[in-house]
Amino acid sequence: MPVWVEWILYILIVLVMLGVLIAIHELGHLATAKMFKVYCFEYSIGMGPKLFSKKRKDGETYFSIRGIPFGGYVAMYGEPGAVPDGFEEPPAERSLQNIAKWKKCIVLVAGVTLNFVLGLVLIYIADSACPVFYSGNGGIRNTEGTYQSVTLDTTYDDAVLEYLSSRVPASAEYTAKDYVVELSCYDAPVFGSNQKQSVQILSSNVRMYATPDAASPVDDTVYVALYSPSTVISRHGLGDSIWVFPASKEEVPASLKALGVTHLPQIYDAEGNTQSYNFSNSADGVSIGLDLSFIPKVFSRDADKYAEHLIQTVSSDTRFRLSVKSGALSGAGVTVEVIQAWNSFEESWKAWAKDVPTACGAVVKGFASLFTPGGLQNLSGIIGITAAMPQINAAGGARMILFYAGMISINLAFFNLLPFPALDGWQLLVTVIEGITKKKVPQKVQGIVSTIGIILLFGLMIFIAIKDVISLIH
Repeated sequence: MPVWVEWILYILIVLVMLGVLIAIHELGHLATAKMFKVYCFEYSIGMGPKLFSKKRKDGETYFSIRGIPFGGYVAMYGEPGAVPDGFEEPPAERSLQNIAKWKKCIVLVAGVTLNFVLGLVLIYIADSACPVFYSGNGGIRNTEGTYQSVTLDTTYDDAVLEYLSSRVPASAEYTAKDYVVELSCYDAPVFGSNQKQSVQILSSNVRMYATPDAASPVDDTVYVALYSPSTVISRHGLGDSIWVFPASKEEVPASLKALGVTHLPQIYDAEGNTQSYNFSNSADGVSIGLDLSFIPKVFSRDADKYAEHLIQTVSSDTRFRLSVKSGALSGAGVTVEVIQAWNSFEESWKAWAKDVPTACGAVVKGFASLFTPGGLQNLSGIIGITAAMPQINAAGGARMILFYAGMISINLAFFNLLPFPALDGWQLLVTVIEGITKKKVPQKVQGIVSTIGIILLFGLMIFIAIKDVISLIH
């Protein structure tokens, strides 16, 4: 698919996603307002010029779509502002301001409530109805390590089958053809601000060779190879997914030692610069030795038994060499296959119970970071969300997109509860104050504060859009 077609698709996905989140939010306001007999002039998705508007026969509310896909609203009688042109003023008892305070609070929180519920639903759909891709996460994942299955090109088939045939037990229920080559990948707990996704230690004792057939390495330097694929949803070359760093003097955790990891990577030098081996400046003929292990092509959900089996095979002396050709790392015929599986009913609920706190925690941390130096850099608008879509899709396809949409929906719920003018949280705060003091906040004051809030909110949106554009350029 051409790149420009992909970007059009991503833009449409984001617009539909935001449209659904906004529509659900405003639907909460509309449904509860009508439940309490509040007169609603218009239910609008989007802002700005009207593109479409329709009212049911004998209905009172216009359903509209407007040209700017940023936000939406329900125009209710009693909110700040005059009655829209073309409408007669409804009876006073149908004003939002004249219903009981507890009813008004329900109307105000209904939108964020539906957004939060929608977020939970989207995350469950992601965990139950979409395949889980294990390619970038290392194959079968468990608490101690991650593993990645690969296959070899036909050039190597005879050698692989000859090797396996000599090692497959006679009583085994599978044959040599049921085997694949598996990379020994391990979670690396040292990546901090590293930007690459799905990073695992591929080999922790890498040597550089001057030529592909050299018997001795160039020097005594030990390197660590990291597997960092650009996608987990499609087959890709191994060479394109490897980054090599000099080994760190840091002590290897016992849990990784048990899996055969002898060195951790030194990602940054003392000045904070990346330490990766720069293949673009390398001459042809430099080789990298990587250890790959042969293990059965068995998909087991019993993580402990699978991990035990891997530990027994991880010390295999099988060795492949990857070479530098024309300034790029060649995969030497090795390609990484996609592994995918669907969660069972029970596994879906377990994944959901884990993912929901993760999403909520990310939202809370994101809000907390706004009050730190440079915190505004963590904000993203529609441009930033769209720019992130290729990476989100590459990290897990529809499952990750739905999870991302669920997290944005939860984020929208939290954001709208902030006591900031023009947000639901502000109106809720005013309503609570009025209920406690038994005095109304003057409409003029509310109108002025809301106008200032809208101006500040649009100013923030413009700032975020500019920031996102600058980030894309750089």
